[in-house]
Amino acid sequence: MIARPKGLTLAAVVAEQAAVTPDHPAILFRDVCLSYGALNADMRAAAKGLLALGVTPGQRIGILIGNTPEWVVMALAASAIGVTLAPLNSWYKPAELAWTMRHCGLTAIVAARTFLKTDYGTVFTDLLPALKHRLPDPAFPRLRTLVLIGDTVAGAIDWGQFLDGGAAISDPQLDTAMAAVDPDSPAYVLYTSGSTAEPKGVLLCHRGVVGNGFDLGQRRGIRPGDRTWLGTPLFYALGATNALPATLTAGATLVLQGAFEAGAALDTIERTRATVYYGTGNMSRALLDHPAFAPDRVASLKKGNAGLGAEYKRLTLIELGITGAVPAYGLTETYGNAAVGWHDDPLDVKLATDGVALPGIEIRIVDPETDAPRGPGEIGLIQIRGHVTLGYLDNPEETAKALRPDGFFDTGDLGTLDPEGRLCFHSRLKDVIKSGGINVSPIEVEQLLVTHPDVRDAHVVGVADPIRGELIVAFVDPFVPVAEPLLQAHVKQRAASFKVPHHIFFRNEAALPRLATGKIAKVALREEARRLLDLA
Repeated sequence: MIARPKGLTLAAVVAEQAAVTPDHPAILFRDVCLSYGALNADMRAAAKGLLALGVTPGQRIGILIGNTPEWVVMALAASAIGVTLAPLNSWYKPAELAWTMRHCGLTAIVAARTFLKTDYGTVFTDLLPALKHRLPDPAFPRLRTLVLIGDTVAGAIDWGQFLDGGAAISDPQLDTAMAAVDPDSPAYVLYTSGSTAEPKGVLLCHRGVVGNGFDLGQRRGIRPGDRTWLGTPLFYALGATNALPATLTAGATLVLQGAFEAGAALDTIERTRATVYYGTGNMSRALLDHPAFAPDRVASLKKGNAGLGAEYKRLTLIELGITGAVPAYGLTETYGNAAVGWHDDPLDVKLATDGVALPGIEIRIVDPETDAPRGPGEIGLIQIRGHVTLGYLDNPEETAKALRPDGFFDTGDLGTLDPEGRLCFHSRLKDVIKSGGINVSPIEVEQLLVTHPDVRDAHVVGVADPIRGELIVAFVDPFVPVAEPLLQAHVKQRAASFKVPHHIFFRNEAALPRLATGKIAKVALREEARRLLDLA
């Protein structure tokens, strides 16, 4: 074990590491090696830039960048001055992006001019027509500044101008701001889909990000000499509140590659000799299936994230050969992980269970109807207390549903605890679909489908899949015959690609199974989907 950091914000953690090992690599990205000393200096420059823009504690800023050093720098800069970071999903279509921007009331946005196939300069010019005149936009009244990394557009400032503006802020001014940050204030607002159509903004505090991040990293055995390869986007909890704090609090090195692509991932892992694996089940499968895959190319990977689900764990632990990887269970609302196995647990234990509660975490299993405690091995609702969300941004109704008066968070998942306290995830109780590690609201997909003029109604369920976790399956009642690819394309044009149904079946509304109340029996619908897909 290594010493727990004294700092209670990510910025303070990096400052500590920079004071002790300034030359140790903090980030590897392509041909860039950023030391802890350099990362700390970049963080301070960006924090000064935010202060010079007039950004103050408690306000929220957005970031829309791939997995690059600038993403990390901005996360640290925000934490340095008590500003809440709202990572924006680079898979969002403009309408989804605009909704998120409005909901969290951003003061400033830092974005890549282009990322993958999207020109965000054009996207923001279209979303913010008043931008070119540097006037407030009525739809986003709090937004004052857009910073673009790369070529800029009218009304925005570029990354260099943003950093240069910080020269007006002195070191003592920044140090005073850093000392004043409340560790129990929100560090992040991460958007996740639940069972409702609208995403929920999950508020996570600095103390939880650092404390839980350190503990989950130590369960994975991360040490200063390790190099953590991150395949998932930093805007998701597995990146922002899991891999990032686990690596930084251990004084290890974070390996970034911009965006996941299996061939590039193999090159990056081999070149950097990465030792810690942070991918998902579909990424493991993509690596194994790539024509250029060979076991020796990933032989440096010794530990990391084995994930949740038997097939996901088998792919990582056995087929990829990362025998020190650990199973883990958690949600965005629990800072990424609440239960994690030990990196030196026997293989059979890792394959059969999903970890033990982290320090500062309580896990209990209760009857979903009565809240009565369930005994060892008895399936019930998983509830968690300790490092859990502060609540959902501007959503008191959903917050009250999820957070019990005694402080326990209702996960909406079913599982068991064995006599040794090892958690076994069983299934989801709520309608939320988790596909490829991403929460998808079935209601939102239904609403997207019914916007097609040929669709009368739609019902969406999740069906267990060994690689993706769950498949998105839709039952559609059409006005006239319509092709499945046409409806899939319709959804893809209007929403992020991860919301597109994997399979669409056509059914007359009257033929769908129903409960006594008249509502669609989604459990029966799920079983029908399994039969149709030959998964029974």
